[in-house]
Amino acid sequence: MMSSLIARIRSLWRGVRRREVVEHEMSEEFQAHLDLHARDLVRAGLTPEQAARQARLEFGSTERYKDESRASRGLRRIDALRFSWLDFKLGARMLVKYPGLTLVGGFAIAFAIWVSAGVFAFLNQVVNPTLPFRDGDRIVALQNWDASARRPEHRLLSDYAIWRSDLRSIEDLGAWRHLERNLITGEGRGEPVALAETSASAFRLTRVPAQLGRTLIDADEQPNAAPVLVIGHDLWHTRFAGDSGIVGQTVRVGTTLTTIVGVMPEGFAFPVAHEAWIPFRLDPAHYAPREGPVIRVFGRLASGASLESAQRELAVIGLRAAADFPDTHRFLRPRVLGYAKSWFPIQGLASLGLMSSNLLLVLLLALVCANVALLMFARAATREGEIVVRTALGASRARIVTQLLAEALVLSGLAAVSGLAAAQWGLEWAFDTVIVELMNGSRLPFWITPRLSPASVVYALLLAILAALISGVVPALRVTRGVSERLKQATSGGGGLRFSGVWTAVIVAQIAFSTVLPVLAVAVRRDQEQLRNQDLGFPLERYLSALLVMGRESPTPPGDSSARVIGTNFATTIEAMERRLEAHPAVSGVTFTDQLPRRSASWNRIEVDEGAVAPTDPEGLRARLAFIDPDYFDVLGTPLLAGRAFHAADLAPEGRAVIVNQPFVERILGGKNPIGRRVRYLGSDASGSPIEGVSPWYEIVGVAPDLGMSSGSLRAGVYHPLTRAGAQAMYAVIGVRGDARTFAPALRSLATDVDPELRLYSVLPLTDVADVELRFYSFWFLLLATVSAMALLLSLAGIYAVMAFTVSRRTREIGIRMALGSGARRVVFGVLRRPLAQVAVGVILGSILLVSLVLAGGGSVPSARQLALLGANAILLMLVCLIACVVPARRALSIQPTDALRMDG
Repeated sequence: MMSSLIARIRSLWRGVRRREVVEHEMSEEFQAHLDLHARDLVRAGLTPEQAARQARLEFGSTERYKDESRASRGLRRIDALRFSWLDFKLGARMLVKYPGLTLVGGFAIAFAIWVSAGVFAFLNQVVNPTLPFRDGDRIVALQNWDASARRPEHRLLSDYAIWRSDLRSIEDLGAWRHLERNLITGEGRGEPVALAETSASAFRLTRVPAQLGRTLIDADEQPNAAPVLVIGHDLWHTRFAGDSGIVGQTVRVGTTLTTIVGVMPEGFAFPVAHEAWIPFRLDPAHYAPREGPVIRVFGRLASGASLESAQRELAVIGLRAAADFPDTHRFLRPRVLGYAKSWFPIQGLASLGLMSSNLLLVLLLALVCANVALLMFARAATREGEIVVRTALGASRARIVTQLLAEALVLSGLAAVSGLAAAQWGLEWAFDTVIVELMNGSRLPFWITPRLSPASVVYALLLAILAALISGVVPALRVTRGVSERLKQATSGGGGLRFSGVWTAVIVAQIAFSTVLPVLAVAVRRDQEQLRNQDLGFPLERYLSALLVMGRESPTPPGDSSARVIGTNFATTIEAMERRLEAHPAVSGVTFTDQLPRRSASWNRIEVDEGAVAPTDPEGLRARLAFIDPDYFDVLGTPLLAGRAFHAADLAPEGRAVIVNQPFVERILGGKNPIGRRVRYLGSDASGSPIEGVSPWYEIVGVAPDLGMSSGSLRAGVYHPLTRAGAQAMYAVIGVRGDARTFAPALRSLATDVDPELRLYSVLPLTDVADVELRFYSFWFLLLATVSAMALLLSLAGIYAVMAFTVSRRTREIGIRMALGSGARRVVFGVLRRPLAQVAVGVILGSILLVSLVLAGGGSVPSARQLALLGANAILLMLVCLIACVVPARRALSIQPTDALRMDG
């Protein structure tokens, strides 16, 4: 593919060089003919100056002969590529001369390139990931594919031992597993870190040396070796303040006393997104096939080996394993993948489908450029006289189109630079908001970063060229078609250039979007402000929250039920921690839940026994769920509005009591008394796990105030009693006498004393728990506001361009009508009739679309107040659009009949 591209470029270059030679030869030939004819005229009695002038007049424009010669020599297509620096210089001057078009068109194209380049940069890293190491493309991952279950099988310890001894096409074979452990420093405060328990070969195949100390070595993996730890650059700075004497210090990793032996440089996070590394010491001999913990295997292709040859060798080993262990390996198919691709195994049609989503953004660019083309067409139409003169002087149509294309290239080039700068900033912003929210605390692999790759820059430049072709060539072809004939029609009272129906459709579509998008942006801002300013009835700054997670230090032995053991240990640890907290003088109360206030909880479809309000969305009635301690409302200081709290009997497995919140009563029950009513879940149980049919009925025993189970429209909620037995994670909410933020270090130290294996995440005051969601709202509000501003700006510019064009074309008509006694009102209405109709149609379509979106999203039929607001928005939009008509309308009224007739005559 690359060779064919180079060949085409060479062919094009030879064609351009050939054109230059032919142009030079034609110029010499024409000059020779002029000189010969001038000599004949001198012999006839003319002076040399008169003879030269007469010869040029008789020969006419040399451009016509050049065009004929180019056509005969097959050079007309190459002539269309004839750019010069003067073309771009004139293009830059035209942008300065028309600042309105430059700002509007440049902003629109820059926005489209910003979004397109940013999305492309992210998707390209997912579909075509690369490791940022020397020969990173030769680092591979090995896995077993379970053909019967159609998923990878990661219990690989026995296979890893076989591969390590038999494989020859892959070197530095190693294994690792992900761990979350508390890193406990000298002051006794533990914070969880993402650990990679990894083979020392990981550092050999990445070829990244330690910044301080050393990396792991093979001797560290021996069972009797002293525990050692290598930490990452960020962890070194955040936990140890960049202490240069960190090597040799002793810390605890969970319950194990460990010595720090090295610090890795900034950016190193192999295998995925890890902060620290300990030696891999799992012994495969202790585990039967397909037993043991989840691990992953990596290696580097040996010299001379390829991915295909390694796959063939591994397949042979897999066949032997299937014969030796038919019960466990019958359906296992070992395979070799590029390491980065193994995390997002998107190949073939899937990768093509994901990357083809960029086509939607290309369509966005095309729509934007269609609007810019309208503006360019209106501007080019005002230069019709100049174009006609240039044509009369011998300029070909291709030459004029090339000049207009150069102007569009200058505009799109400037927009591409601005768009790329915005895309870089936008990627960083999106990673800090959208990705953080979607990943729910997890981190992306270290090779996916918020940066623009060279491929992204090339993609943006191609989009800029496409933008120039749409916004430059299309109006140029339109304005240069039949120039002489249109000029004759115009001078004889005919029409001339006209806007086609496509432009009308574009303007109507923009007005429709300008009607919908601001309303959506306002709705997002409203939800954001509601979440930020929601009064829950208790002082949020007095409550500290933390996610408590329990793990286990040692690998799971064969036959052990890990979940059961961890759940039992977790319940015991939580009870011990609760006792310690209640005895602390700074604590006023402690309770536990699986959902925090001011964070959106998960939702289920529900059914109420009788009297429920008819659902307005296709999902039926829906409510959010949370599991809480019986003392939850007492600790928060928010008494129930009706009914009772949970009793100890409600915690039994057969307990069926629930508490609903006030929005549930209002939205689901229409304000009716809920006490004694029953509710059940459709297609799932109370925990959200799928089931066949429906869940058991639950009796409503109480009504709680709205404590922020959602910031959106779906705020109806149901509370269930929390059962600690078997749980492995839950939130603690601690009431603090004073500022909750100051209690965070004490909480971590207390948790470490209770159990070093108890990890605390997101230790935040309740005032801060919604920060990520608020940033998420800010992202969507700014995006919607920007798109709204762009759509409205393009609409105004388009209406202005059409109006100005119409007034300039109807100058004679307007002058005659005013001379015949037409009033100013009649003239203005005649000019404004078409844009007003376009705006009205666009507003009506946008309003219908907006109501449809609300109903499809589960909203109710708009109330009278909402319809009034929608009408006010439509009127405001029409008034704003009328602003674009002011200048052209005043220009129409200022036309004097005598001036108009003089222009025509």
